[in-house]
Amino acid sequence: MLDPLVMTALATAAAAAGFLRGYSGFGGGLVMAPFFTRTVGATESVALISLVHLMTSFQGVRKSVPLIDMRVLAPLLVSAVLSVPVGVYLLGTLQPHIVKAVVAVVVIAFAIAMSAGVQLPGGPTVLKSISVGIVSGILNGFCGIGGPPAVLYVLGAQGSSDRLRASFILFFAVLYPVTVVTLALAGLVTTASVVSALVLSPIYFVATEAGRWCFQSVHSRYFVPACTIVLCLSGLSMLLM
Repeated sequence: MLDPLVMTALATAAAAAGFLRGYSGFGGGLVMAPFFTRTVGATESVALISLVHLMTSFQGVRKSVPLIDMRVLAPLLVSAVLSVPVGVYLLGTLQPHIVKAVVAVVVIAFAIAMSAGVQLPGGPTVLKSISVGIVSGILNGFCGIGGPPAVLYVLGAQGSSDRLRASFILFFAVLYPVTVVTLALAGLVTTASVVSALVLSPIYFVATEAGRWCFQSVHSRYFVPACTIVLCLSGLSMLLM
């Protein structure tokens, strides 16, 4: 387990990430990755993000399943799961500064795309779902943030906010446990990572519940712009420091 000051910083990031995840169904890894990577390094960051999601993956799944269009989600999820080992292999072989740069660019690009309302063109097809799933799986294994391609793709399905949020919840509830298993088989999960994740998971859980309450009760038009600013600043800080 890390020293108290470092854990306080990680806990703060985990709380912000949990709130965003509870509100939108996604974004937890996007918030945690820049701060975690700078604080504990690339490999430890991916392990921590995946472990925290594993320990809280059951949140919201039961209520989400009836709302999901499995014709879109199933090929996306299967291809993502099968692609995670490729990302983990890259994580174990490439230099840490490359992981750091990828995290920063992905976070900034997704924040801008989300703010601009960008969606992947055309309706969902099996081939598109498989292609997007492969990219998401590789990104999740490589830097713990496989969400952006999948989120932009699912948004293109033009479902209700409840159905979209439900799809995101189930996608990550499956993807992160698979990532943890793959990381463990590659020898990239340490005892310190597990202990730290046990400390951070309750914070993430409570913050997720707060975000879920906000989604149900307070739909603020300032939420997306605020998230965009936070994500852009965190990504830029990784590129500049």
